[in-house]
Amino acid sequence: MSTPAKPDAPLTRGHKKRERTRQTLINAALRLFARKEVGEVALLEVASEAEVASGTIYNYFRTRDEVVEAVGIALADEFSETISTLSAGIDSGARRLAIGVRMFIRRAVADPDWASAVIRVVHFDQAIRSKIATAVLTDLRAGAKEGVFTYPDENLALDLVVSCGVGGMRAVVEGRGVEDHDRKVAEMILKALGATPARARKLAWQTLPG
Repeated sequence: MSTPAKPDAPLTRGHKKRERTRQTLINAALRLFARKEVGEVALLEVASEAEVASGTIYNYFRTRDEVVEAVGIALADEFSETISTLSAGIDSGARRLAIGVRMFIRRAVADPDWASAVIRVVHFDQAIRSKIATAVLTDLRAGAKEGVFTYPDENLALDLVVSCGVGGMRAVVEGRGVEDHDRKVAEMILKALGATPARARKLAWQTLPG
């Protein structure tokens, strides 16, 4: 007779404190990446921003790359959760893609510091690029299967969506956003992917779920 599996033990006070400190360091790094290029941020600067002892950060991260990876994973998880929640129950890949593009740009309008950090980290960290690529590819393939998208190469289509989406965020951060920026960027991306002008406009200008 097999022994029943034991439930996971609850986190101890020490584990909870360690996790809080780690999150404090990640949040500090995120604030720094909003203000400075990733390559300009030093480990000790992250510790200072987080208001922890200089030596403390080495208990969590050994290099700047490890900090960037942790920030990238945090941003990627947030991205995945937000888009999945908004797109729940929506079968159309083309519509999900439009929602994702628009939500990223709208978040940039609401939180330019967050957007600045994303723009910088996405070029350095594989985790966030992989998470975004997975979501975008799923929607691209679904959109092609629906007959909405007709693109000659999947990788080029992926690059187009990510580059234009990030470019739309950058325009907002730099004060170059226009009225209905999120809708217009999404509409142009959909048309570039092969959607008819009428379909692209309908998808891009639909009311966002939630």
